Amino acid sequence: MSMQLGSKGLNSEINVTPLVDVMLVLLIIFMVVTPMLQKGKAVMLPAVHHPEKQSDTGKDLIVSVEYIRRGAGFETNLYLGRNPVDKNGLRTRLQDELRKDPTKEIYLKGDQRLTYGAVREIMEVCHEAGFQQVKLATEEDKSGEGS
Repeated sequence: MSMQLGSKGLNSEINVTPLVDVMLVLLIIFMVVTPMLQKGKAVMLPAVHHPEKQSDTGKDLIVSVEYIRRGAGFETNLYLGRNPVDKNGLRTRLQDELRKDPTKEIYLKGDQRLTYGAVREIMEVCHEAGFQQVKLATEEDKSGEGS
């Protein structure tokens, strides 16, 4: 609170400039940090009405299958975390990760525009690498349709 004694008397107005400065700095920090919180490559996940919520242990492996439209068809790109890999490289890297820590879990983020077969193919690669259970990542459908 700023109090100044001038020719017109006492001024007791609150100076909000420092508060605005702090709020703008916090806003910028959140805008920069928020995109880094997402694990794996960003893809359009399928939406479900009542997803099973899982806590993040921090040691989960994220395999993302990205949809790329090519003419009348499509192609896929694979990512382990945020790093691009091919199918053979994915199998090898998953086997190495499983050898390091057999308690690791794997989540598969398949783009909703992909066919079932394209996502199933990557699930098979994960199973061949030694993972018995592959969890599918989804988003909660907040549109309210079908509730």
